[in-house]
Amino acid sequence: MERKLDITINHLPTPTWNWLHMNESTLSVPTTYQNTPIHMVVPKRIVCYEDSIRTMEQYKTGMGEDMNRLMEENTKILHIETEKGQKIKEPITLYFRGTKENTYHEIEIQAKEDSELTVIMVYNSDGKKDALSQNSSKIEDGKEVLHQGIRTKLSAKENAKIHLIQVQMLGNEFIHLNDIGGVCEERGIIDLLQIGLGSKEAYSGCQIELLGAESEVTTNIGYTAKGKQKFDMNYVINHYGKKSKSYLKANGVLQDQAFKLFRGTIDFKHGSSGSDGEESEDVLLLGDDIVNQTIPLILCAEEDVQGNHGATIGQIDDDVLFYLCSRGMTKEEAEHMLIQARIDTLCSKIPDPSVLQMIQAYREEEMKDGFTE
Repeated sequence: MERKLDITINHLPTPTWNWLHMNESTLSVPTTYQNTPIHMVVPKRIVCYEDSIRTMEQYKTGMGEDMNRLMEENTKILHIETEKGQKIKEPITLYFRGTKENTYHEIEIQAKEDSELTVIMVYNSDGKKDALSQNSSKIEDGKEVLHQGIRTKLSAKENAKIHLIQVQMLGNEFIHLNDIGGVCEERGIIDLLQIGLGSKEAYSGCQIELLGAESEVTTNIGYTAKGKQKFDMNYVINHYGKKSKSYLKANGVLQDQAFKLFRGTIDFKHGSSGSDGEESEDVLLLGDDIVNQTIPLILCAEEDVQGNHGATIGQIDDDVLFYLCSRGMTKEEAEHMLIQARIDTLCSKIPDPSVLQMIQAYREEEMKDGFTE
């Protein structure tokens, strides 16, 4: 019998609204899993190797301590490093293929002083139609749910910059766990881009520590959820360094009976004077049975800081929809075009043509699946 572990993840740093049950999430996950090979496209100048040594074990992640319990038996850690002063234009692309087994992976990425690199992670699986048909009878008929978990830790040293791009296109038989922890030293920068399209349930956690003066993190999140998909997210940015900056942006679409819970926290710690933090969310609602939950949180222990947050939540403007339909589109085609426009904005930031082709193929299959009998 498969062993299970009950975990609590995505804790809100300061619990609030207890009666809404939004402070954290609990789930039962298998502890038996495979270290399946990661297909990698790596530029020659990048140091990339696997071993069993965790060099960033002290880094905290957005999902919390229970992810340590889940990963403690993992014996392979993929390390990606730059040399000092190295600025690599070509992206490192990692492909995590969903299989018929539960799979967990750990990644450590370090950009040394005055260096820069881009890492793209693609999560996908066989069967595009399964990845898109969220009401598939295979799930309802008792098909085994599979788990894919990835924990990524980032270290941006002085004047270093890490671009991390993650694209999730798993089938609807998967539960996806995507956990991130990162540290920025003086003038270090982490630039995070995430696109979520598939999976039955997707849990994302991210915690970034801005330790150094003038350090910076930018997080751009885009997602589309339909059918009975569930997206559960927790992003925490802790400002410690003076004049540090953070930008936390989420842009999503919910359809049918989809569920989304977004927790976004910007925490100005004592000593972070002169720091700026901005948090914004834009959600498009296309259904009557959607569950859309958001907790924007700004915490402050320092006086000379500036923090802003805002949310835009609503449906497609009737005038826009009327205009598009008057040009020959059906209501469904017009909605689909507006949905894709949101993802296009993020796709324009992906520097790997092969990944863009995969996203395009996925989206074409989605449109075909949605508009053909």
